[in-house]
Amino acid sequence: MTETFIELSEEVFDATYALVQNHLDPNASWADGEGSGCLFETYGEELDFVRKQDPRTIWTLLDGDDGDLYLASGYHIVNRIGYLISTVPVPCDVGIQVHIPMEKEEEADEANGDGHV
Repeated sequence: MTETFIELSEEVFDATYALVQNHLDPNASWADGEGSGCLFETYGEELDFVRKQDPRTIWTLLDGDDGDLYLASGYHIVNRIGYLISTVPVPCDVGIQVHIPMEKEEEADEANGDGHV
C-alpha cells in the first residue's frame, strides 16, 4: 500500500496537532507558552514513554542534511533530535512532514552586519 505524503507549515501543524507536555522533564524544550515543554528525549524513561504511545501520535524531530529541522510523523531513529506526542493521530497511510527552516550562519552574519564584502 502506498503512503500519501503531506507537507504542512508550522502554523497548520500547530493548529491541527495539539501536543502532550513532557511530564517527565519540567525543563523540556518545545514549550508553547507557560509550563513545561513537549519534547521527549531519545533515551531512558522518556524514550520508553514515547515507544508505548500510539505510533500515529508520535512525531520525530529530525536534523536535516541541509541544516534545517524537520518534524516527521512516526517513530524514526536516523538524525533524530527528540520526539513529540500529539493528542490527534495522523490518518492511516499518511506521512506528514513539517519543514522548520533554521537561520544559516551566513544569514545571521549578514543580518548582524558582519557579512564580508
